[in-house]
Order: sequence, then structure tokens, then C-alpha cells
Amino acid sequence: MSKVNFIFALHFHQPTGQLKRINEKIFENSYKLLLDVFKSFSDLKFTIHISGPLLLYLAKNHPEWLEEVFKLGDLGSLEFMAGSIGESILPIIPRDDREHQIREYIKIFEELSGFKPRGLWIPERIWEPHLPEVIGRLGLEYVFIDDSTLTKTGYPHDLAYYSWITEDSGQVVRVFFIDAGIRYILPWEPPQRVLEYLIGKIKEGDPARLILWGSDAEKFGEWMDSGHSRSWLYAFLDLMRRTRSRVSMIHPSEYLSEYGVKGLLYLDTGSYDKMLEWSRGFFRNFLVKYKEADNMHKKMLWVKKKLEKAGDLPRELRVEYLLAQCNDAYWHGLFGGVYLAHLRQAIYEKLLKVERWAEEKSNYFSGEDFRKMMVDFDYDGLSELLLETPMQNLYIKPSDGGTLFEYDVKIKGFEHNLQDTMTRYGEPYLNKPGFNPDWYRRVSWRLHLWSPDTGLYDWINNTPFKDMSDLALKNYHVASGEEGEVVLRALGGFYQYGSPPVMVAAEKMVRLTSNGHTTLFRVRNIGDREFTAKLGIEYHVAWKIDRENEAKPYYTINGVSRDVSEVGVFSTERITIKSPVYPGIRLESNTHHEVWVAQLSSYSRTEKGFMEIPQGLAIMFVEQLSLKPGEEYETSISWILEI
Repeated sequence: MSKVNFIFALHFHQPTGQLKRINEKIFENSYKLLLDVFKSFSDLKFTIHISGPLLLYLAKNHPEWLEEVFKLGDLGSLEFMAGSIGESILPIIPRDDREHQIREYIKIFEELSGFKPRGLWIPERIWEPHLPEVIGRLGLEYVFIDDSTLTKTGYPHDLAYYSWITEDSGQVVRVFFIDAGIRYILPWEPPQRVLEYLIGKIKEGDPARLILWGSDAEKFGEWMDSGHSRSWLYAFLDLMRRTRSRVSMIHPSEYLSEYGVKGLLYLDTGSYDKMLEWSRGFFRNFLVKYKEADNMHKKMLWVKKKLEKAGDLPRELRVEYLLAQCNDAYWHGLFGGVYLAHLRQAIYEKLLKVERWAEEKSNYFSGEDFRKMMVDFDYDGLSELLLETPMQNLYIKPSDGGTLFEYDVKIKGFEHNLQDTMTRYGEPYLNKPGFNPDWYRRVSWRLHLWSPDTGLYDWINNTPFKDMSDLALKNYHVASGEEGEVVLRALGGFYQYGSPPVMVAAEKMVRLTSNGHTTLFRVRNIGDREFTAKLGIEYHVAWKIDRENEAKPYYTINGVSRDVSEVGVFSTERITIKSPVYPGIRLESNTHHEVWVAQLSSYSRTEKGFMEIPQGLAIMFVEQLSLKPGEEYETSISWILEI
């Protein structure tokens, strides 16, 4: 009687920067449950991958769990797959970093377990045809990718029921295909239904037939109720015991030893079906859609350039750099992804630690306190203005309204991108009443000339559209100022229906200070008639998130402390944003203003419904202007870190 081979592979993962509460909840609900299951069915064969960030967390916080898992490896019940230590999307990082990612994972895993994994789990199963060159050279035998990658290439689906070989530059790797059919019924349908599906794939006279289930371990106990998960798994695995003659649970390496591969295939780029849908067929499209994801990616590449001039990183910092390439914050699908501020903050923290080391090691500043350069930082064909000191970086986008899009603090122990806020994007699932995607990137220094009847809610909710000038999105010219200063200038228009535009000149003069920077804003009427508007100078500030205890941030204005969720209109010249884990971040004007304050929040769909995700504090300094021809208004705003 013929049978079908069944690989049951579980991928354990939590990202760099995950909240401690979430890690512990999932450990209690899911990982402890799965360890119990593995021990109760140690006569069966499971394949597991523990992601690099989670492996390091478990080694520090739950070493006893890992010890029990490794014992099951000794018994032959578990086969372990390697990964990248940062669970990074391998194709989007520099080529030598791909090798470092995998080598570091194998090294740490061997140090902890004594095992050298034989296969490689590819993060998010993002496959590109050049990956075998790295994987094969590192001596790893096999990978899992999705059957959708096979059919996207043009092959018939029936080929997915076997293992194949592929190569690049003469380096080979064996490929197993995750079966989408079983992935959509296990564990969502009754165990008997899954067994019927497996038996239905038997082909008489063909003992090499294979079905691979490879997916998230967290489906058991986290996505699905822990009690139900336990009863489902016990029932399903009991069926596997009783039907061994028809379904053989097998390790990938065992399958290769017994049945080998069918032959040679070359495969297109690919991933699982939902990822292809979310990314419009190609993962790198996320870097085009989400400026914040692209910003982190290009920051990583910028730090990489500094590392190349600094020499080899100490191992501890090398791991930090590789963890900063963790994939979760670089894309968005069903889960929060790039919308989760605590994940983005962790990426920047690690990159800034490494950047500071590289600058010190390479004598980057050569005795100077200030470096200014025009560089195409984000590879869009337009130059950005980068201002760097040993303490801070200001990255400015002249072509996007002369705005500050990254503001890094590099002081040891205080590494943080103060400008790491998030724009609200249109998403297919966001049809909530009152939600309007942002029409510009939510960063700082943006100038608006609002119609006089505009209020805070019009601004923060993007409705209605009331900006009557084009200064917000204008391309600014960069000019030299005095030493330690830069000047950005633009000409724009103030538009009223039925009248020709009034020409307006805008200027931003930026001066770095020992604890921040000061920006002088000037607006001048260079037209031939008076105009009246509300001048708005827009800032967004990312408070530092307490990932350990989740203590709440707040802001202080006019001597009163308020929760960051509290919306208000104030008359003041100063606002301070405070977090229990970070010094105060103060915005201070040289004159009194009407100041609008609101929490910048986005909405994300998760596996448990819609979630409102705080992204930072949005602050608008407002002044009622009536400027006659030739008249000018100016004000300065300082951004101060209270260290």
C-alpha cells in the first residue's frame, strides 16, 4: 500500500523590538504548549525553526525551554532549521550581509545547542534566484519556499509534491515546496479533514510523494485559543500515530536521504500568496509604498557605507547591526508591521549604536564638529541635505517642502530617531468613516498657509483640504549660511478662488546647537496685494517607547502634564514631550503662538481586528497672518533634548 510523506514544520518568531509583554504572553500561550506537544509525541517527527531575535530572547529569558527543545533534537524527534540571525529579508540587504546573517545564526545556534542545522528557513519565504549562491556556499542542504513560486514560474503544481535542486553560480540547494492547500486547512478544519487531504495526495506506486506544512508556530495558542489548540493538536497527532502506514511524518534530511531530488529547476521571484498580494508581486514594492520602511532601509545602507571605512565590527555590535535588518518593520500585510512604532524604534536604536562606533573608529569627523553634504540618500534621483555631528543627525528633504525627515540622537544610551513618526496610508481594508489618508509625509518643518477657518481637527484628520498655498510640498533651494548654519528657500503662491495667486517667499534657516537645533522661519509677501491666512509650522515628535514596562508618555504645556492622547489648542511658546525611559524633548518658540496638539495615530488591521496605533505627537505652531506687499513674518523654534 502506498503512502504520502508529511513534513510538519513550525516557524517560531518574534521580531527585534517586540514588547516584553507580548513575548511573554506568546511564550505562555503558545511555546509552552508546543513543547508539551513535542514531548507527548516524541515518537513523531517535527521540523522547527526559531528565528534569530526570538532565539536570543529565549536564551536570555527562558533557557530551560530551549534546553528541553534541544533534548528532543538529541532524541531524533526534532530537526532544526537555520535562519538569519536578524530574520531579515535576504534579497534586500547587502550581499555580504546575507552571508553574515546566516553564519551568525549558525554560530549562535551551535553554541546554544550543539547542533548544526542542515536546512535554512527563508524569512517570509522571499525567494530570489540568486540566493542559492550564498546558501549553497555555507553548506546548507535545503530550503522551504511556496508552491506559488513554482506555479508563478510556469511549472505544473504537481511538481510541488517532490524535492528539487536549483543552483546559482554553481552553488546548489535542494528545494521543498510548502503546500498552500494544507496550509489553509491545518489547523483551521477538523483533524480528520486534514488527514483526508493528506491521504488524497497518495499516488499508487510512488513512495516519494510529499506534503509540506510550513507556517507560524504562533497559530497554536496565540492565533487560536490555547485550549482549542491543545485539543486539536493532540487529536491530529494521535491520528498521525494511528495512520503511519498511510502518512509518514518525516524530517527533510531524512526525505532527501531516502528519495533524493527529482531534478533541476530554476525559479522566479516569489513568496506565499498573501505576501504576493500585499506587495503587488514583489517584496521590494513595500519600499516604494512606505517611505518609513524605505527610510530604515536606506539608513541601514548609509550605516553600511560607514562600516566599510571603519573595519570589522566587534561581535556584539555586529549582531546589533544584523538584528537591525529584522524584516517585520520593513513591510505591512495582515499584522502591524511598519505601523508598529516600537519595532521601528528598535531598528534605529541598533543602527545608531553601530553608526556611532563606525564614526569614532574611522575618525569620520576628523576633528570637525559638523559635516554637511548633499547626497541622494534615498536613491530617488534627488539629493537630500545631511547635517551630521558626533551627537546628532538632521536629514532634510529639500524636494518635499524642505522638511526634516530624520532626526537622530547618537548619544550613548539615548540612541533614538526623534522624527520616527508614521504617515497614514490608504490601505485596502481602511474604509472607516472619517479616515482620510495623509496627503503629505508626516515629518517636521512643513509650512502651511491655512484658510482662516481651519481648525485642529481639519489638519489632523485631513478633512477638508484647506491649505491655500503650495509651500507645503514645494522644492526648496539649499543655500549656504554662516558657519554651522544652512538656509532653505522657496517661492510659492497663496491661492484664492477667482483671484490670481499672491507670490510668497519662504525661508528656513537651521542652526545646530549643543543640545538640538533652532530653525528660523520667514514668510514674506512678494506679491502685489495683501493676503490673510493662518500660518502653520508643523512638527511631529516620536517619544521613546518603554518596551519593558510600557509606562505611558505625556506632554507638559503651561505647567500642566497631559496624556499624549489628549487633544488641545493652547496659547504658549513651549511644549515638552516626556517618556519615563527618555529625557524630555522640548519644542520652544521665541514668541507666543496658538499651538495645536494631537496624537498622530494610524489604523492597522491585525489578526484580532482593527488597532489604533500611536505614532507620535503632532504639533502645529499657528499664527494669524495678514501680510501686505513687502511685509514679512518671522519666528524661530528650537528643538531641545533635555540631557
